[in-house]
Amino acid sequence: MSLINIKNLKKDYKQGTKVIHAVDDVNLEVGEGEFWTIIGVSGSGKSTLLQLLGGLDRPSAGTVRIGDREITKLNDSKLTKIRREEIGFVFQNFNLIPTLTARQNVEAAIAKRSKKDTKLSLEMLNKVGLKERVNHLPGLLSGGEQQRVTIARALINNPKIILADEPTGNLDSKTGQEILDILKTLNHENKQTVILITHSEYARKYATHTAEMHDGKLIVKKDRKN
Repeated sequence: MSLINIKNLKKDYKQGTKVIHAVDDVNLEVGEGEFWTIIGVSGSGKSTLLQLLGGLDRPSAGTVRIGDREITKLNDSKLTKIRREEIGFVFQNFNLIPTLTARQNVEAAIAKRSKKDTKLSLEMLNKVGLKERVNHLPGLLSGGEQQRVTIARALINNPKIILADEPTGNLDSKTGQEILDILKTLNHENKQTVILITHSEYARKYATHTAEMHDGKLIVKKDRKN
């Protein structure tokens, strides 16, 4: 059984008298432990698709299933629980709290609080190469370091799924490749399913599966076996 199953998914927006089909009848199956890269230009609908997949927005039509649950039918509290415990989000703009240290930003995302919070957050930050920067505020970290904090934050609840929306968009090419290397390592070693949204063609080599987004339509390419 697939981990994620999307059927006939649509998201429409009204722009005056015009209807914009941001996501237009998308179908996709994602298995456990796969690494998907979805490539498309700005405005192609890829970020909207990721928001629907992560339960951050609701579709105009169609379904999204994670395991045996159709998340499009869940109420807000059940959706929040799934997002906190089963999905790790990595965003282009980091979304870190500026007054909290790297460690505190990671701990703020822990779904089930315990006395082991600090130990766990330090473990996650060490995993992404920030052992010496745990007590730094976001303003004292480079863009690449801030993105590593967001990855540690995404990992803190050991999610089955990592959704990454343009995680290299604000980074130089070298740092961007380092971030993709981290995501690939997590996918390979932890068997976490990764769906990466990007406009960068070089991200293809990191994926086991690739698709392209054009005007709301998703075109699945031949599988890669990395």
